[in-house]
Amino acid sequence: MGGPDYSLAHFFVPMKLLLTSLLALILPTLAQEKPNEKEKILEALLNAPDRASLKQAIKTGKAAGLPDQIFLEARFIFLVNEDDRAALAAIAPELEGHLPKFSPDDTMLFAVKEDFASIVEYTKALAALQKNDTALFKKHITEAFWLAPSHAAQFAPLIDEMRTEEAMKKITLDLNLKFKNQKSKGESTSLKSIVGESPAFLIHFWSPWVNQSMAAMDEFFTISTTLIKNKIPVASILLSSTSEARRDGDDFLATEEKKSLGHWLVDAEKSSLGSLMRVSSFPTVVLVSHEGKILFNGDPADHRLWEILTGINPEITPYKIDPVLPKTDPKTTPSPKNGK
Repeated sequence: MGGPDYSLAHFFVPMKLLLTSLLALILPTLAQEKPNEKEKILEALLNAPDRASLKQAIKTGKAAGLPDQIFLEARFIFLVNEDDRAALAAIAPELEGHLPKFSPDDTMLFAVKEDFASIVEYTKALAALQKNDTALFKKHITEAFWLAPSHAAQFAPLIDEMRTEEAMKKITLDLNLKFKNQKSKGESTSLKSIVGESPAFLIHFWSPWVNQSMAAMDEFFTISTTLIKNKIPVASILLSSTSEARRDGDDFLATEEKKSLGHWLVDAEKSSLGSLMRVSSFPTVVLVSHEGKILFNGDPADHRLWEILTGINPEITPYKIDPVLPKTDPKTTPSPKNGK
């Protein structure tokens, strides 16, 4: 939502940022003939916008005599950018097969062999997820951590996501739950009345005290308008029910009255919906079926949400969300309440 993209691409962006400095260090042969042209080839390989461009860049790179490792890395980063987990899982055997032949002289991305080995384990962990093998996933993701502890931030969200998905499978949300209506003081609204006869509805968690949550609002307004027009109701849940948060939330809605479509509710102090949905970062949305089953829980930029939505209603056009700010944990975000 104007907010961050926490797909795999987000986690490996730092690798791409190393390209400029690495060009001066890797592939010494590049400096022997037309370095500018070959640097362009590397850039094309690392930043291919689509499969056709990648295929052409690989063809050009092979003609220029670049080593095969470069092309394997280019395919890996392309799949990361596409957030194509199935394809990343499928490439694991090829990455593992190349590991004994890894050369630090032939790399675009990895400083040492252990870094390359870590993505082997990472893709094998994704393959384990494809098979719903939690034990095998734990084994491979732990090995990825061990091999490249400095890349912990790249792997941890996958663990959180797996745990959240496992927890959501066990939940059937009670649609008779009622929440204070933020716009209509003194009134309460049930989730059942929100979903009505629709096949599903979207819950959006927010806080006026978290920068990432507020930075995502313009994108959320666009998304909510699209979903509501396509008969998918939307409910925004203010995560804190303290008087300070309620006041700041009310002030925000007053300034955005025309944009703030859908239902705006306040989370309960006890048996919090935010806690039940394991909300630990922003932005987070939850797609709930008419029966109370959790269809999706995560970042609105995740393409899987839009696949589910278009499956429910083909008239819904997937919304492209670009990264803006890093994701944060609301528990550690400074607020006016404690002055930190």
